[in-house]
Amino acid sequence: MNDNELYEIFFSKRKEYYIEKLKLYGVGKRFTFNYAPLLFGIFWFLYRKMYIESLFIFIIMCAEINFENMVLIKFIGSEQTKLFGLFFSVLSFILLGFIGNHLYIKKAKKIIRDAKKESDDFLIQKEYVLKKGGTSYIPVTISIMFLIMVIILTS
Repeated sequence: MNDNELYEIFFSKRKEYYIEKLKLYGVGKRFTFNYAPLLFGIFWFLYRKMYIESLFIFIIMCAEINFENMVLIKFIGSEQTKLFGLFFSVLSFILLGFIGNHLYIKKAKKIIRDAKKESDDFLIQKEYVLKKGGTSYIPVTISIMFLIMVIILTS
């Protein structure tokens, strides 16, 4: 069996889109724009089972918020800090739109490579890729429930 079948299993939903992005990645076009991470941010990464990347984005968001609240507000005031926060958020989401596919393709390549190292048997490779790839609403749902809980408790 060939790698393309494993990639289709990994990408699952919207596999045609991501196979095309994989081909572009292979010819050196590593950064292509994807509106989903632009619109959904960290939730898109969680949906695509990119947990390490999601954690990294979350840490950066928390650091930026703390920087605004602890440092920036003292130097430029409340109104300018709000503008900075808006500018940073817009810029961050645009950046996520440009790096989302890159990170997802990198992850796919790693999972396929790991599956092939684990076994020469295509069925075992397929099971490995099915487990590690695809999508999941569970972490998105848990994150949204947690976010709602935090909003309720801090209101």
